[in-house]
Amino acid sequence: MTTPFPVLLGKLTLVDLLLLLSPLVIVPLGLRLLPLTGERSRQVLALARLVQPIGAAAALTSFLLPTGWTAGTIALGWLLTCAVASFAGLLELIERRSLTPAHLVPAAASAYLSVGAAWLVVSRAGLRPLGFASEIVELTGVHFHYAGFAATVMAALAIAFLRQHRRAGRWASAAGLLIVLGVPITPAGIATSSGLLTIVGPILLAAGVLTLAALTALLIAPRIDPQIARWLLWVSAAGVVLPMFLGVDYAIARVFPIPALDLRTMAVIHGDLNAVAFSLAGLVGWSVARLDPVLVTSQESRRYATR
Repeated sequence: MTTPFPVLLGKLTLVDLLLLLSPLVIVPLGLRLLPLTGERSRQVLALARLVQPIGAAAALTSFLLPTGWTAGTIALGWLLTCAVASFAGLLELIERRSLTPAHLVPAAASAYLSVGAAWLVVSRAGLRPLGFASEIVELTGVHFHYAGFAATVMAALAIAFLRQHRRAGRWASAAGLLIVLGVPITPAGIATSSGLLTIVGPILLAAGVLTLAALTALLIAPRIDPQIARWLLWVSAAGVVLPMFLGVDYAIARVFPIPALDLRTMAVIHGDLNAVAFSLAGLVGWSVARLDPVLVTSQESRRYATR
């Protein structure tokens, strides 16, 4: 079967490798940073971290096999692992009895992780729900692992970091909510062939991510130590600007006759920058900063609030 994406390693395409990067690197980083605050939710999250390597091994194995029921069945190991993390997010909402962005955004990140894992299973099984092309099925898995999980985790971290500063905290919360809304609306536009949703979803998502990038570059990174963490967050903030504009342009071009990149080029530019420059650099930057993800309630937040 031919693929519109470049083949880079054996039979693995660029999109295969981007999707695999998530269970192998992105998700373990994100799970260690996810700012859940409830006692039980953190206990379940710790369990998710413990079993995550097993799920990642299942995902990797599924890509080493031909697409089909065997590969899809093995990939279920990744879905089960992600379901544990999603349950932790649900417990967070139950324990805190709150739908404020500080609790809703990290819970949404954990929920979207399972959605992405489910699409990974569907892709490896070779299924085509609603008649979608196989590349669209796989790209949906990529979308929920990166925009759904990685970007939403970083939005949750920004909310926690800036919560002692009223105005910046509101902007961070708005960014998080825009991302939470934009993530499902974007594929919903494709699924329903709705021109309105096709355009609105990427615009909401881009607005949220670009707001997050601005807050990260201007207010968060300058107050983060060590210096390597600061630079990684700056790389993350800068690296997502072009992909967001390209994503909006591509969405509008599906409805109106305007110039846009083709799917293959979008995968190379939009996909690579989102995965490596934005998600990987950003999550590594937050990790190197060695901040307690519950988080910066204390010293750093209060110190920032007085500036």
